[in-house]
Amino acid sequence: MLHKKMFGFEVRFINNLIKEVVSKTHPVTGQRPQTQLQAGIMAYLYHHQEQPVYQKNIEEAFNISGATATNTLRVMERNGLLTRSAVDKDARLKRIVMTEPAKEGHRQAEAHMDMMEEQMLRGLNEKEREELLRLLDIVKGNLERMRRETEEPGELKTAKGLSKTVTGGEISNAENIRSTD
Repeated sequence: MLHKKMFGFEVRFINNLIKEVVSKTHPVTGQRPQTQLQAGIMAYLYHHQEQPVYQKNIEEAFNISGATATNTLRVMERNGLLTRSAVDKDARLKRIVMTEPAKEGHRQAEAHMDMMEEQMLRGLNEKEREELLRLLDIVKGNLERMRRETEEPGELKTAKGLSKTVTGGEISNAENIRSTD
């Protein structure tokens, strides 16, 4: 009997391969992000240069807490990737802007990402690429819906009205007997 491939494991494997290849092939630049979140923030800032960006925008765009955003932005500022400056109208608001060296590093990173994208999708025609993205959007939507529907930490409602509860690494099924009053 053939072993059934699990979608989540395949996605995780692909993600790990991408990280490995990127780390081995990415051009070495002076100032560059140290984490995936930092790299994502740099891309966000790069593509939103024409409009003011504040911490709240970062929190919403990356679905992260205020504390995570504050700590990440503080480290990025310390590493010379961005500056935060108070807005005239409200000193509590800090506009976030990439430094010039960070912009140059990001331009190089985007050229590298374009090359990676082309290599990863080699052998797929345009229609197949569009279909792959369409299917991944469905999976992403399903996961986002599951996240929203999570009622309590460690519990997910399934389509059959059962709840799956994770306790001590074990998953147990139980009838969903919550009262709706």
